[in-house]
Amino acid sequence: MRQDINEKVKMTELTDDARLLVISHMPLAYAMAWRMRDCGISLEDLRQEGCLGLCEAAMRYDESTDCCFATYASHWCRKMMLMAIHRGRTAMSLQDETFLEQEDDEDLLRTGQQQRIEDALKCLLPKEQQIVRQFYGIDCKRLSLTEIAAEMGFSKARASTLHLRALRKLEAALREHPLVDYLTPWLE
Repeated sequence: MRQDINEKVKMTELTDDARLLVISHMPLAYAMAWRMRDCGISLEDLRQEGCLGLCEAAMRYDESTDCCFATYASHWCRKMMLMAIHRGRTAMSLQDETFLEQEDDEDLLRTGQQQRIEDALKCLLPKEQQIVRQFYGIDCKRLSLTEIAAEMGFSKARASTLHLRALRKLEAALREHPLVDYLTPWLE
């Protein structure tokens, strides 16, 4: 937990309206924390950082602007979470006596996701791995099941069967974190 929480934001400093904004937008902060959960910080710590971001946004928000509070608050939640991730990585590098390069925010998130996918793919047979990699375009060009089947010398039905079996195995390996959360960057 952060030591400087009291220095940043105190709930008692918030007006009743600001407190209401923070409480009503907690699901936003929790959803953002969930999407960043594999970046080296516990989900609970990310949620707390998101709540601090909500408090910061509530104190700074100007209702006379065209921007809705959720849009404004998401910036502050993301900023607080990314700062915590950077702090965690810095602390980790000091422990290991190694220096980590500064990565931009998207690369930081994708790195954790890519590592999680690579670890999960190890539970598959080589043919299943190839089908999943090609179907979702992981480290290669994205292909349809028909194209994959032709390339591997299978029928489309066989490729589809292997694909579904691979997804079941991955789902079991990633039970706590659904597969779609990790494949999203490659599907965009």
